[in-house]
Amino acid sequence: MRMKIRTKIIASTALVVSLSLILSGFFIYDYAKEIIREQSIKDSRTKLAQISFQLRKIQEQVVKTAEYIVSDEEIADLVYAPATADIEENYFRKQAVQEKLGRFVALSNFILNVVIAPPNGETYSNYSGYEDYFSEYLKQDWFVKMKNTRNGYSEPHPFFFISGNRQVFSYVLKFRPIGEGERADSYLVIDIAYSELSNVFLQSAQDFEQIQLYTGAGALLLAANDRLTGPDQDFMSDALFSGEAFAEDAERIVLTDDAMTQGWRQAALLSKSKLFEKINRVFYFYIIIIMSGIVFTLVVMLPIIVNLTKPLIRLTNAMKRVAVGDLGTSIRIRSGDELEVLGSGFNRMVEDLKSLMETSVQNEALKRQMQIDLLMAQINPHFLYNTLNTVIYLSHAKRSGEAIEVTQALIGILQDTIKTGEGAMRAPLADEKRIVDKYAVIQQTRYPGRFRLIWEVDDMLLDQPVPRMALQPLVENAIVHGIIPSDREEGTIVVRACREGVELRLEVEDDGQGMTVPAEGWSLRVGQGPERTRGIGLSNIQERLRTHFGASARLEVCSIVGSGTRVSIWLPRQG
Repeated sequence: MRMKIRTKIIASTALVVSLSLILSGFFIYDYAKEIIREQSIKDSRTKLAQISFQLRKIQEQVVKTAEYIVSDEEIADLVYAPATADIEENYFRKQAVQEKLGRFVALSNFILNVVIAPPNGETYSNYSGYEDYFSEYLKQDWFVKMKNTRNGYSEPHPFFFISGNRQVFSYVLKFRPIGEGERADSYLVIDIAYSELSNVFLQSAQDFEQIQLYTGAGALLLAANDRLTGPDQDFMSDALFSGEAFAEDAERIVLTDDAMTQGWRQAALLSKSKLFEKINRVFYFYIIIIMSGIVFTLVVMLPIIVNLTKPLIRLTNAMKRVAVGDLGTSIRIRSGDELEVLGSGFNRMVEDLKSLMETSVQNEALKRQMQIDLLMAQINPHFLYNTLNTVIYLSHAKRSGEAIEVTQALIGILQDTIKTGEGAMRAPLADEKRIVDKYAVIQQTRYPGRFRLIWEVDDMLLDQPVPRMALQPLVENAIVHGIIPSDREEGTIVVRACREGVELRLEVEDDGQGMTVPAEGWSLRVGQGPERTRGIGLSNIQERLRTHFGASARLEVCSIVGSGTRVSIWLPRQG
């Protein structure tokens, strides 16, 4: 499929602009996405470090509080003093421990409770009256799991606090007082408000898809999002326990941090879809800019392209008109550039071509006319030569009456052959019939009784134009080359004219000796018989047919040696 040059330029412009903007946008997007990724990872590490710092401060304060408590000699004396039968003394001793522990609790806003469990099974707390509760409290699963650990943090669990349950996690320290001969271990339990962890993660949780905090024992302390999908959770777990600080796949990034004490580790999950959500919006906006840029470019470039290609289109249309023969075509281009030079050159070319064709047509017509004149000039001497020989023969034979008849026939033929212009090229079939009849009179005088001429012509065809002097040479060939050399006493020549569809067929057939039809060209000559004169060949007739009736006119010969010859002329029928 052909494309116009204007379409090609517009399409090329749109393609170049589109590819340029799209490729630049792609590289910018890819570059910006990598920058955002690195910056987000950096910011996330900073946030995790801040969280770790706050958690480490909590851990350090809890550990220091525990150290102060277990190293306090007064508390140790009160807790490990031998039991007495005096209930009042025991009560005041517990009250003293309660007051001591209460002071440590008061120093921190996130420590809710402190419990000391010596080997004798009693419990001491900063809250009095809860001995039975704490006895059961220290039988819960979270504490049982921690009994074999020297120190560490438990998993979150409920704690009854001021007539209500609160979520806490506990720091458990297994110890033996200094200077005491006790072989069994004591336990210090410090209950820490779970909300303190939530507050630490509260501000940063919205920046991550998920944040998880694990103790050194692998217990989950905190998970910011309870609706995490299975693949995300598995990826986080693999990254967290692999010991690597960074893990990434096509959909997510996991950052880990272990800057806290007691083996605590935290992991943050970043979703790439959310991470690049903002830049994706920018990318979509950039797509709109690209489309707008293409439209704007076309709006600006279209008038320029139209003005640029308009002379080319005019030049193309002019060339098409010249191609179909309109040599009067000319164009006027005033673009002030190479196209104007091209238009002027085209006009000069058309003028030169027109002049050349006119000269060529005139030369060709002159050449054709000279050829026809030469062909016709061959006929007249031929007639005169043969006919005058006959007249001479009749005069010597004292047959003056026949000589007069032959001379009159010759005069009638010459009157037809001296015509000029179109009449010298074509003639009605009736005129050709009259010439053939007169020629037959001359030949009957020369060869009395040797042939008979028969006409099979529809009177409706007598007005049809045919080549002048086309039938007479064929009849002459039939007499001189067909019948006279044969052994027949009297031969027959039949001249026919009939319609064949859109064509007119003229035919001369004889029953003479026949001939061998040449494979290429027409070189048969009338004068190749006994008379040895230069004759008029079939090529003469064929050339005149082609010249005056076009390629549709043709000459056909069918001959059988010993049986006769049939020569047919096919002409485009007129009328």
